[in-house]
Amino acid sequence: MRVVNVGLEGVERTDNGASAQPGTEPEHRLVLVTWRDAFFDFEQKSTDERRPDYLVHTIGFLVTDGPTFISLAQEVLPDGEGFRAVTHIPLAVVERIELLVQLDPGLTALE
Repeated sequence: MRVVNVGLEGVERTDNGASAQPGTEPEHRLVLVTWRDAFFDFEQKSTDERRPDYLVHTIGFLVTDGPTFISLAQEVLPDGEGFRAVTHIPLAVVERIELLVQLDPGLTALE
């Protein structure tokens, strides 16, 4: 394992980490999508040896909810520069989509 110093000595938080600066809240809703993924089986010997369900849970910012795909981004970039790590899930395999609620800015996740 390699340890890399990122130069944060002496840097302290001035807030509890739960509140955002005014106007910096993401405009995209945070959702949990449960969906049936395809999978690859290296050594399936018969039709009786199949996996019955392979449910995947993906959390992300809702980028697109189109007629064929739902798209979730792991990161929303600043200043309208786009997204990172976008997952595109066919609607035909989606079991459910749940809107995740935002915590009150005065609370921390552990309260």
